[in-house]
Amino acid sequence: MNELDTLKRNRLIKKLRSNAIAITTHQIDMHSGFFKMNYLSGRIEDIRALEDLDLSIFRKYYLEIQSHPVGQERQLYSKDFLERLDRKLKAVDEKYRDLLYRKCLEIIEKYKDIKDLC
Repeated sequence: MNELDTLKRNRLIKKLRSNAIAITTHQIDMHSGFFKMNYLSGRIEDIRALEDLDLSIFRKYYLEIQSHPVGQERQLYSKDFLERLDRKLKAVDEKYRDLLYRKCLEIIEKYKDIKDLC
């Protein structure tokens, strides 16, 4: 990996950690936050996979919620339709919530010194 890729990867890891903090402190909506985690983890993997850290939980969760509207996109749907979707989404959230939050805490701890690498 060249120096530019290393710098880019470290910046993405820093963003991944910042997003993990935002999720665990409820500064960002859970669904939007995990959409972003999936995106960032994919960009990191494009450069080089993280050692000793499996981020596949973000992809698994994303695959189950990707068809559900999140954020401002929800304004485009009727209240009744959203209520039906939200019941399904709630079940998926319950299935993954603890695993996702534990993974965020792991990222926060593992990369606490990332600011020194960027």
